Amino acid sequence: MYSSTSQDPTAAAIRLSHQAELTEALADILQRQDLLIRLCKSLIRYGAPSHRIEMAMEAMCKTFGIDGSFAFMPGLMMISFGDSDTHTSETHLIKCAQGFDMGRLARVHKIARALVNGDLDPGEALATLKDINSEKPLYNTWVMLVSFVAYSGFIAPLIFKGSWNDMLASMALGAVVGLTNLLATRYSVYSSVFEVSTSILIAFVAKALRDYVCFTGVVLSAIVVLLPGLSLTTSIMELSSRYIISGSVRMFYSLIYCLFLGFGLSIGSNLWDAFKEPPPGDLRMGYCHPATEPWRWILFPLLGVALSIQLYASPKQWPVILICSSVGYGISELAGLYWPHTLHIAAAVSAFVVGLLGNIYERITHELAFVPILGSILLIVPGGMGVRSTLLLLDESGNASQGTAFALQMILVALGIAVGLFASTLVVYPRKCPVA
Repeated sequence: MYSSTSQDPTAAAIRLSHQAELTEALADILQRQDLLIRLCKSLIRYGAPSHRIEMAMEAMCKTFGIDGSFAFMPGLMMISFGDSDTHTSETHLIKCAQGFDMGRLARVHKIARALVNGDLDPGEALATLKDINSEKPLYNTWVMLVSFVAYSGFIAPLIFKGSWNDMLASMALGAVVGLTNLLATRYSVYSSVFEVSTSILIAFVAKALRDYVCFTGVVLSAIVVLLPGLSLTTSIMELSSRYIISGSVRMFYSLIYCLFLGFGLSIGSNLWDAFKEPPPGDLRMGYCHPATEPWRWILFPLLGVALSIQLYASPKQWPVILICSSVGYGISELAGLYWPHTLHIAAAVSAFVVGLLGNIYERITHELAFVPILGSILLIVPGGMGVRSTLLLLDESGNASQGTAFALQMILVALGIAVGLFASTLVVYPRKCPVA
């Protein structure tokens, strides 16, 4: 009797201790899984490439000792956590639209790096992530609208070789694109026809101003923020990294998106021609006279600032974006002189130099290389893909070979950019890529 009564309190204490340990361990596991889900979703929302996200998440799973697997498709994130002891698994399907916010992406990247290196507690990281996700955008609606106007206007003489009249017309039409984009974000019904309706309106107005501006330069400058060159380049990078599903889906979407834009531009152009007979010969596309060369170097910093605002980059990120984009633009222009008929080579050389600068910047400062690289690639893509390829959609001959050349040109330029970026990463990180 004495033995049993003396052991009961001890056994109860042991059981309570085990229960407390199990509860604490379970709470810790759930907290880390919640952290991984929120971190993964934040990386997608703020614009990190999907093939780099999976590498970062796998590294953090190893750090936390969690059995997790991740799969991405545009707009959908699939996360599965397994338990080898109980032979059970838990799968999360999360719809998450991808956007761009370079300021918050850089802060999330620092959190991911600190977690992998063991410099940050998971609880503190989760609280910091919640604060970042709850913040308001860095720039309000009016600032973004002004950036639409500036970006469309300054890119006309710099990338699309437009005149001063083209720049002013592109600014006005860029404001229209910004307003319709704001309308599409607020009303989901209109978002389904946003691209086509905007392209029709832009092409109709630009064709009406054909006697004063260059039609093709103005319409492409006005809708430059809608061109899916970056999405196509990302799809090539995903396919090269063996992410077959997400790369194939993104590539197909990019090609169909280009057809949407070309369809709208063709309708708007032909709609004005139905009201007024088009002039013969070269005047069909308007008066195309490039602006004087020295002004391009003055306008480029303004274009870089407008691009930084479009990407929601913080002011401290503006200098590195401007430097890398200036170098990329200069290399692209110089390479275009030596390889005028092989744009994919010029794109590959420019992307390699930009990627080299971006990765060296990351290695020295431990900041995110994707921020300056993205700003530079966005300026390489329109000049190579927007002008030379989209013009084939506007051609009225209807030649099937031109449609084939359009698709091939887009893929080749995107492939050149992807190869250049991968080669630059291999040079700077020959053994192991950075975490995120």
